[in-house]
Amino acid sequence: MNLKSKLIAAVLAVLLVFGGGVWTGYQIPKTDPQSEIQTVFTPYEDGLAAYLSFLDRARTSVHLAAYTFTDPRIYDKLIELKTQRGVKEIRVLIDLSQTRGWSGDDIAKGVDRLKAVGIEVVIGTSEKSNQIMHHKYTVVDGVWVADGSWNYTKLANKQANLMNFIKSESRARLFLSNWNRMYSFMKAQQDARDAAPPVEKRKR
Repeated sequence: MNLKSKLIAAVLAVLLVFGGGVWTGYQIPKTDPQSEIQTVFTPYEDGLAAYLSFLDRARTSVHLAAYTFTDPRIYDKLIELKTQRGVKEIRVLIDLSQTRGWSGDDIAKGVDRLKAVGIEVVIGTSEKSNQIMHHKYTVVDGVWVADGSWNYTKLANKQANLMNFIKSESRARLFLSNWNRMYSFMKAQQDARDAAPPVEKRKR
């Protein structure tokens, strides 16, 4: 076989290898992402039961970010995890505006209960223009993530909401990175509020 024939044969071999690989790739069934996710829709399904079951997976850590947080049953579960189940790291972020609105009393009571057992709670705003911290997600053990529109409230199960539950280390890292970024800002913000002198009411 002369040099020209060898070159043509080599090119054909390369084309067959890569062409076959591309063709094979198109034939491989793609994984449907939803097959890896549990999705719950309220009010048709019990979002609270699903979320409490999700928290029961915790062995080492829970990182929670909640726009509003009034359901005492979730407070109960976090306290159980800390005091009875040995979950050492449980940390919670809550939006500041919700502690001053209609849900303020419920949140204050719940936060006092969490702090009493050593659970850290930080209250603050978005880093931009003091807007709301509107997230509703939880990361468990740096592996599991729950997120969606479902708020951590007594009324959430009666509303049209959804929650997604997924086991994904890469997704958990993404959410924890965001959680830690918010924590740094909100903690500094909270510390500044705590250190500020009380505002005196003007006498009339």
